[in-house]
Amino acid sequence: MNARLARRLAALYPRAWRARYAEEFEAFLGAHPPGFRAVFNVVGWAMYERVSSPGEFNMDQRQRSLVLMAYAYLAAVAAGVNFYWTVADTPLATAMHGHSALFASWTLVRAGSFLALAAVAAAGLPVLAAMVRSVVATRRWDVAGRLAVPACAALVTLLWMAAAGMWAGGHWIPTPWDVTGDWTAPAGWPPLTTRWMLSSVTFALLAAGLIASAISVAQAIRRGDLSKHRRLWFAAPSLALAGSVAVMALGVLAWGWFAEQYAASDFHARNGGLFSSTNFASWGASCAVFLTATLIAVRGARSASALGSE
Repeated sequence: MNARLARRLAALYPRAWRARYAEEFEAFLGAHPPGFRAVFNVVGWAMYERVSSPGEFNMDQRQRSLVLMAYAYLAAVAAGVNFYWTVADTPLATAMHGHSALFASWTLVRAGSFLALAAVAAAGLPVLAAMVRSVVATRRWDVAGRLAVPACAALVTLLWMAAAGMWAGGHWIPTPWDVTGDWTAPAGWPPLTTRWMLSSVTFALLAAGLIASAISVAQAIRRGDLSKHRRLWFAAPSLALAGSVAVMALGVLAWGWFAEQYAASDFHARNGGLFSSTNFASWGASCAVFLTATLIAVRGARSASALGSE
């Protein structure tokens, strides 16, 4: 791995971590060949370090609980998107109509997603409105820019997918779940090498947008004054979010167990997984991220509950 890439990857870690480990970490990265899996692991651990040590930003309990809620929700969104596209338009989706347990598990995940959105809206919209008013009054455009990052990241990704799909003839959209597998690509689709390349760009945009959104939202929250918001505005939604993400994690785990019982051959096929992985492997990735999101959400709920002792 070249020195420039190693420095950029090390820069993703918190400042306190970099002050202690950056030099030897960059040397370690430089001694290993670059690769998608290595970069993915480094980025994942960087996010973990930022989540596990939010104290370096000198945040109060309200800010800390809101940041952890944002992290948990973004992680749950990532896991949910992967889970949906792993199942959509595959024989597993058809199998759900023939097995009530599979469909019930899917419904549990869907219900949890709506509850999670409601919890985030309940906590985030009043805070967002207050922050926007503060930005206008104080002309803190740096905060406005950070708040705009999630919407901009989503827009850039959608525009890329639309442009790449049109360039490919309009018969295929470059998603990481529609590359190749145990199926024959339709005649109008681009060559396999092109599909791999375009889908990799989409995945990189999705991952970069998710990371940038998490960091920018955390920085915007750190710069805001949340002292005027009541404890209930943080405690109740954070508890609801923790519960709803846990429900989604439970639903995904149950869905996988029932899929193994009732549709094992389709569950282990390569017809919907991320980057042509098996459906089982892609489901496992969603499970891991959902469980991580649950732990982060529980930590945020505990931080919000501690407001009563302030």
